[in-house]
Amino acid sequence: MLVISLLVVSVFSYMLYYRYFPVSTKQWFSHEVTSGHVVVDVRDYQDSSKGDCEEVVALPCGYIRRYFSDIPSGPLVVMGSNLIECNVGVRQLKRLGFSVEGYLIIDDGKKCNEYLTLG
Repeated sequence: MLVISLLVVSVFSYMLYYRYFPVSTKQWFSHEVTSGHVVVDVRDYQDSSKGDCEEVVALPCGYIRRYFSDIPSGPLVVMGSNLIECNVGVRQLKRLGFSVEGYLIIDDGKKCNEYLTLG
């Protein structure tokens, strides 16, 4: 019984750490992102499809492991709608070997082409 309890507590602790513990990557602002960065939008498709951002790779967190080969090489900046999405996206991309330099948090209701100019 003790082993099962320890296992459950360990799994629960890992889940909390994975989602809520801040990543060791700094938060960026839209004016810091240049055209040399690859921006990966980890928001849901319903949110990321609202703006026309051809320079941005729209890849929600649940699809990163399956479609990470679609991400161009280069320094990455993760874009999400909240800190939890950014944490999960950054952790998954770092685990896959990408160099993530920072993350952006977009306000709800904002389109990425209103927030980000990579021209």
